[in-house]
Amino acid sequence: MKHLLTAVVEHLPHRTSRPWRPWQQTGSLSSNGRKKPTLSGRLAGYTLTLLSLTAVHGIRYYNEPQLTIGSRSPQTFLAPAAAEIEDVEATQARQVEARRRVVQALQLSSSANDKMQQDLEALWASVEAVRQQAGSLPYVSVQLLSLPTQIYLRQLAPEDWEPLQDRARQEAIRTRTSTLRLQEDANPAERPDQLPPEQRAKQELIEVWQRAWLDGSATLTPAEDPYTQLVAQVEAAQRQYQAALLQLEQLTPPTPATVLNLVDPDWQQLQQQSRRVLERIQKIGIVDGLPREVRAEGIQAQLDDLTFPGNAAQRQELQALVYQWLNQVLTPNVEVDPQRTDQRIRAEIEKVEPVLISVTENQVIVRANQTITPEIFLVLDHFGLTQRGVNIWGLVGVAGLMGMGLAIFVPLQKRLKPDLRRRDRVLILMVSLTAPLLAALFKLEFSSLPAVGLLLGSFYGAGLGLVVVVGQALLLPLVAPASLLAFAPLLSGSVVACALAGRSRSREELALLGGGAALVQMLAYGAVSLATTGGIDLLAMALAGGTSLGWSIVALGASPYLERLFDLVTPIRLLELGNPNRTLLRRLAAEAPGTFQHTLFVATLAERAAQKLNLNVELVRTGTLYHDIGKMLQARYFIENQMGSLNPHTQLDDPYRSAQIIKAHVSDGLRLAKQYNLPTAVRAFIPEHQGTILIAYFYHQAQLKAGDQPVPQEPFRYDGPIPQSKETGVVMMADACEAALRSMTLSDGFGSEVMERARATVQKIAKARWQDGQLADSGLTLEDLEVVAEAFVEVWRESNHERIPYPTSTPTPPLSDNSSTNSSTRAEFPVLITPSTGSL
Repeated sequence: MKHLLTAVVEHLPHRTSRPWRPWQQTGSLSSNGRKKPTLSGRLAGYTLTLLSLTAVHGIRYYNEPQLTIGSRSPQTFLAPAAAEIEDVEATQARQVEARRRVVQALQLSSSANDKMQQDLEALWASVEAVRQQAGSLPYVSVQLLSLPTQIYLRQLAPEDWEPLQDRARQEAIRTRTSTLRLQEDANPAERPDQLPPEQRAKQELIEVWQRAWLDGSATLTPAEDPYTQLVAQVEAAQRQYQAALLQLEQLTPPTPATVLNLVDPDWQQLQQQSRRVLERIQKIGIVDGLPREVRAEGIQAQLDDLTFPGNAAQRQELQALVYQWLNQVLTPNVEVDPQRTDQRIRAEIEKVEPVLISVTENQVIVRANQTITPEIFLVLDHFGLTQRGVNIWGLVGVAGLMGMGLAIFVPLQKRLKPDLRRRDRVLILMVSLTAPLLAALFKLEFSSLPAVGLLLGSFYGAGLGLVVVVGQALLLPLVAPASLLAFAPLLSGSVVACALAGRSRSREELALLGGGAALVQMLAYGAVSLATTGGIDLLAMALAGGTSLGWSIVALGASPYLERLFDLVTPIRLLELGNPNRTLLRRLAAEAPGTFQHTLFVATLAERAAQKLNLNVELVRTGTLYHDIGKMLQARYFIENQMGSLNPHTQLDDPYRSAQIIKAHVSDGLRLAKQYNLPTAVRAFIPEHQGTILIAYFYHQAQLKAGDQPVPQEPFRYDGPIPQSKETGVVMMADACEAALRSMTLSDGFGSEVMERARATVQKIAKARWQDGQLADSGLTLEDLEVVAEAFVEVWRESNHERIPYPTSTPTPPLSDNSSTNSSTRAEFPVLITPSTGSL
């Protein structure tokens, strides 16, 4: 089923074209109301643009020598005077060679040294945790068992420990009556240490058992028997040791069990020795790229002079363990000292003598038909003999290239931004030409391309801005030598600034974006430098970011002046103009408070409709806030500002005079808008929101006074023009519907009947505007008007939501309804009167 508005309009006699009205603007107009440029005007504009682009990008061809390197001399040239001429390129080549010969100054990295020390401490901590699990040494008194014996017994497996105990007990029983043996074995210190570990352990166990027997331990309980207690302690140590061995196998690097058999002093000594070796190696320095075998030989050489505890096999195991520790933690700790290296480079460059070409007076510089070498060219150019002049063919080539660029840009511009004005094209040309001009004067790195991206992206959106930025970047090599290290960072920062500038809604956001673009350019410089040269010049990297930041600051400072000078309406400027603290809006609120409240509601209606139609919401809101500013000069003649006081139109009693006063709020508004420098796009809302509609109430009054005499409509119609854009068309509809929606009551709630009545009211107004041809040039379609009607009804419902009925102590007397008398004097309410009859 078709919508109501579409169905109603299709059955009405619709004007296919608006009748000629002398009060309306005439001429060849574009869709937005501006005069279309003629063919000759367009050709002149393209020609000036082409000449400007060629003039800037062909700057190298203005004073180009005719005699160049590689060409043949047309005659013999003699030196007019003696001179010494510096060969700058040769001198620079010597400086480059001197720079290449400089050996970089190195320094030890304290952070790398600290990291190695921390890694070594971590390895020690992991081993120490296993040692704590194995238990400390000695675990029994050395008066009972010597330390080597304790170490041996702790390592025995249960199947070896039980037979050893049995053999020791049996031998002790056989020899317990031998007094001589007891005397010989009474002092363990006199026992030879050369016995094998098993035999020595058995002998010491025999001695412990025999001492316990001589002391009368046979009469003691097993819990009190010293020998039994010793066996229990040994077995507990064996269990701890076996568990520690399992943990030791999980360590990296592999750690021998020897470390579990070190007493605490030996363990501390091992750590101190490892630390001293690490410090010595760190002081020597570890260079990145050092061959593995060379580093291994260096570590081993430091270990050969150390003494480790234990026998030969144990010392070898501990030395290998320390080697593995050091090999694992050692990392390069030698780095370039940039400050000292730069000092060396500067010192070497200062030693380079400039390459001079000595010429005597009347010396033959070049003979006729001789090929001109770089040295000959320098001498000829020094004396002004290279016949410099304008290279016409070079400029022609540049012009052809610029023409191709324009041929690509114009269709893209019409597709991306078809409503550009002549002044917009001038601004784009002026801003974009700064990039090649500055690149030609100060090298590519100092081009203003980041500022171009930030400004054009903010003014005209990311699409058109990127087209200009990328196009200008591709043309920069014409005016300045372009290397990847200079070109890529410049383009990356400019593209980021351009792509995101259109999203900014405040100067602060634009400033932050400039800083972000500078950071991107700086990081891009570092990345490209690392990829192409293998290193990073921090000073040049900071210079790249600082240059971009400087241009962003310039763009931020210039943008308000450019916006005003070229009459631009960027989102930022529109939001600034929509601030209620602006002088003109404060005056409107103070001098015409009723109109100000009317304006706020109209802005709410229009903004919602603009959102649903994907229009320029900021422009619609700001334009609506200023559309009725002219009313404050004669505020009391408008019903919303009378506040129940006497209507001055009653005293005039002259419909023609009253109509002129009502119409004057448009001209007064335009005068105020010009006085306060409002943009043209915002000023357009002042006349276009009224279009050429009929001031029906006073026209009806004039008809009553005239009787049967015909009354012309021209004095009672606004001067126009009718809305020339969808934005102003939406505001016309919102202004017309505001009073009608406000007058509706909600006593019956928000039922379907009430909503349909509100929707029908809006559609009736839309029908009247459509019939009168007011929306013919706005671009709004019937489908758009359906969307607008739904948006208005939504806002009306939201702004008139139901409230809790508060109880009162006394009945509230009914309010007198003065709406009929007041509405009869409102100048703009007769939108509900059809133009053909003038009846309600």
